[in-house]
Amino acid sequence: MGETKLRILELYSGIGGMHYAAELANVGAEVVFSVDINTSANEVYRHNVKQTNQQSRNIESLSANEINKLKPNVIMMSPPCQPFTRVGLKLDVEDSRCSSFLHLLEVLPHLETVSFVLMENVVGFETSEMRNAFTKALKSCGFYFREFLLSPVSLQIPNSRNRYYLIAKKFTNFTFGTETDIMTAFPSNSCDVNMPSVEQSTLEPYLEKSFADEELARYLLPAKTLVKYWRILDVRQRSDISSCCFTKAYTHYAEGTGSVLQHDSSESFREKFAEFEKDGNVAHLKPLQLRYFTPREIANLMGFPAQFSFPENTSLRTRYRLLGNSLNVHVVSSLLKTLLE
Repeated sequence: MGETKLRILELYSGIGGMHYAAELANVGAEVVFSVDINTSANEVYRHNVKQTNQQSRNIESLSANEINKLKPNVIMMSPPCQPFTRVGLKLDVEDSRCSSFLHLLEVLPHLETVSFVLMENVVGFETSEMRNAFTKALKSCGFYFREFLLSPVSLQIPNSRNRYYLIAKKFTNFTFGTETDIMTAFPSNSCDVNMPSVEQSTLEPYLEKSFADEELARYLLPAKTLVKYWRILDVRQRSDISSCCFTKAYTHYAEGTGSVLQHDSSESFREKFAEFEKDGNVAHLKPLQLRYFTPREIANLMGFPAQFSFPENTSLRTRYRLLGNSLNVHVVSSLLKTLLE
């Protein structure tokens, strides 16, 4: 590619997952313009990425003319997923949150320099009317595309986060798959050399190394949560090789929002829960030190680099919410390599 870097337009940029994926992929591409309407996410993005032109605005305000002036070669995006989620109303294209994405489809035929597209969304998007409109628009503009349902587990990362991905390019077709199949494994050429080795695929390397007592207390599950929800908690040990997907409701709701960790691994989880089941005394569970994964640990599992951080004024709940809305950097990085190399 020489010294000329590919120019990336990052839409629905969130806390910068796509940006970090582009850096990690190391394929001679840089984000030149970034847009999101979420002010909390934008604060985190700007806190970490000083050099990118990042704007708080509605994507519907972007005209083809303005985008063409940026001369982007690549569009990376993670549009709102609520219209397609299992807990949403599944209004699909009728959902007002789809309006910005529909606007992009109208603009797409008028973009003069865009030759590559990478898009992430939730499982469920692949059967939506929005997906049909998206792929139809891509085809009419001369793009070839491939679709995937992928989880970080495929890259030996001990966290489940199954998501829909689409990659598209103009001019030359892909050498794998077809446009009628949804792939559930990475193409052989997208191996990520920056991944931990298979031997490191337990949770341990992703966890914070030390906690002061007051810091640990901040993340311990409240007694009332243990009493009410102990049967449905997904409790993990440091040596486990998997954990459940962390959603934006983590710590706010107990069921289906993410795993919790047994901080003190010297105690027997089964024994303590058996004792608690006999007499209902929550004191039996205290030695386990059951706690929430910290935002830093979740960021580690999602592939954010060590230097990534939140502004001090970002509340704990907002940190969890923003991470729950984000994406796995390693998965996107691997797909970007496949798309551009």
